[in-house]
Amino acid sequence: MAGKQENQLKHKVMLTGAKPFWDNQLERLFVKENWDFFRAAGSLEQTRETLRIYNIPVLIYVWPAERMAAERIDALQRLADILALAYEYEVEAVYFISTAAAVKGDAAQRAADGMAVVAETAVRAWSQWAVIPVTIIRLPEVYGPDSKAQDGLVARTLYASIKKEILPRMDDETTPRDFLYSADAVHGIYRAVARGCQGEVLNLGTGEGLTAGAFAEWIKEVTELPGIYDEEKGFKSFPYVQPVLENRTAQQELGWQVKYDRKEALAQTWNYIQAKVEADRLEAQKRVRSIRWRKWYKDFIPYGENAIGAVLMAGVAYLQHGTTINPQTQLDVNFVYIGTMGLLYGKRQSFLAMVISIVIFIAASLARGGELISLIYVPENILHLTAYLFTAALTGYFADARRFERESMEWQKRQAGERQNFLREIYEENLAVKDKLYRQIVNSDDSIGRLYRIIKRLDSVEPENIFTQAAAVTAQILNVDNIAIYVVGADGYYLRQKVRMGKMTGRQPRSLRVADHSYLQNIMQSHAVFVNRELVKDTPDLAAPIVYQDKVIAVITIFGLRFEQWSLYQQNLLSITTRLISASMARAYRYEQGIQEKRFVSGTRILQAEEFQKIIKELENRRQLQGELPVAVLKVDMSGMDYTELDNRLSHVIRNEDFVGLGNTGVYILLPDANPEVTAMVQKRLQGAGVIASVCEAVD
Repeated sequence: MAGKQENQLKHKVMLTGAKPFWDNQLERLFVKENWDFFRAAGSLEQTRETLRIYNIPVLIYVWPAERMAAERIDALQRLADILALAYEYEVEAVYFISTAAAVKGDAAQRAADGMAVVAETAVRAWSQWAVIPVTIIRLPEVYGPDSKAQDGLVARTLYASIKKEILPRMDDETTPRDFLYSADAVHGIYRAVARGCQGEVLNLGTGEGLTAGAFAEWIKEVTELPGIYDEEKGFKSFPYVQPVLENRTAQQELGWQVKYDRKEALAQTWNYIQAKVEADRLEAQKRVRSIRWRKWYKDFIPYGENAIGAVLMAGVAYLQHGTTINPQTQLDVNFVYIGTMGLLYGKRQSFLAMVISIVIFIAASLARGGELISLIYVPENILHLTAYLFTAALTGYFADARRFERESMEWQKRQAGERQNFLREIYEENLAVKDKLYRQIVNSDDSIGRLYRIIKRLDSVEPENIFTQAAAVTAQILNVDNIAIYVVGADGYYLRQKVRMGKMTGRQPRSLRVADHSYLQNIMQSHAVFVNRELVKDTPDLAAPIVYQDKVIAVITIFGLRFEQWSLYQQNLLSITTRLISASMARAYRYEQGIQEKRFVSGTRILQAEEFQKIIKELENRRQLQGELPVAVLKVDMSGMDYTELDNRLSHVIRNEDFVGLGNTGVYILLPDANPEVTAMVQKRLQGAGVIASVCEAVD
């Protein structure tokens, strides 16, 4: 039980982005400190599944250190995907491991890495949008054990030194460049995560850079190898300049400082690289020897078996007193020998066995007292030797034909396998496209059936109900969470919040002045969808008008769009949705005008009891949608007044979104989205207009 509780208390962290050579060192440190350490899978869906299952609160994203354009573009896309997943699964903190080359300045223009600067800007903007803290940790060039030849200038230099290669001259010998040992870098990252440092920019570095000349002396001092520059003029140079990071903030916030001496750290790296190169060389030699041995063994076996067969045939001839023909069966054992070699290894070995058999046959005949010249003139001997040739050719042909057939079958099998793999890949791609299209058609946002079911909710003739349903419909169609609908006032200068959904909308103002917001002015004039491309603060990501009789009556605002939703498709979908809402609103207004006399007390804007109950019911539905909607109820003292006089007194006192209606025991005023302060202010204004109203719990 204690072990289970301890496991539940473990912190969780995931490493994603580029794969640095020090990732195993980082994992070992986190595991040592009792963290659950996860790595992002190659597939985005697998990473999504890991986040969903394990509910990982902390992400570490590593930006690639080498300046490779193709890799950087992929890294930006990967970064966008990971940040989208972080928002989707409500990650608590993101740590972005950047490079020193992301620092911009007058003294480091050549060193500035444009893609890294873009990435840092993107994660900062995302942090503000998603309200998830991002800590940027900048590292200079990191070196240390586990590094490969492509892992930075130090590694390239050390590997080149071992291989007796000469590096080209560096293009800047005066500007310093910093180098950080991997153990120090890993320790700094861990301390930032473990201490919960959020929203900071931390520079991890020694603070003391090396010029190109000092770098060469540093390498030479440890490796004791000659200089690393090519003195030949005209040789291509490579960039050395890189800003030296100031680490005061990291020291103050984390208590982090460089632990390893630069010379000692380089010596450990040099020892590792020497051992690795030697191990790789031995492994390569072992593989070459193994390949040579297998090839020699494969080539030697047929000749070895042929030699063994020859010795056996010679032994049989000796035991049979100088003849290869068995006296009992009258079978020449050389035929078995030749046939076996031919059937096993083909014509080459069968003809070799034939030659050896002829030698044995002649030697045995000479041993019996015959003469070489006499053997040639004996027809039986010529026929016997011809039979050797026929047996060798026939069995060798069958073996070669069978081997050729096997090779042909294997070739055809490989070709068929390649075709099958090719067709399988095409099938899987088509299947993926089919599944994607199927989901889009049947289950996704643009499904005709789904859109119909959602839009059917707008089939109402009650304006208040349409406003409520408009928020829900827009949220479902566009797959968004934060929506606020503002209604335009009668004068057209102010907008009042009518309906809201999501946590982010709770922080939005309840009233908007058109003159204070350029996007509202544009919407009021052009009736077009607004897109916040500049990511202006305190401005919705998308906004669209609801139009009735060529006049904007309300504005739908959307906040908190995910990265993948910033598309023209989403804008078109919002435009179509608002047009449908406008059509439903127009139908409701026409219906309201048609039943004006039945809906209101004659000559006033006071709702009849039945219509007033509909408004109360609609506000209850809106409260369920929003999660919270304070509504104040005021009961009017009708002493000395009739309905017409009350309506006249209320005409300029209450808001357009407030409601006056008949209850069972009198006249009531409903104040949606009104807290006690607003309610007291309205009571004071009513009193100034000669209307006494008291707060009550509900409409009777």
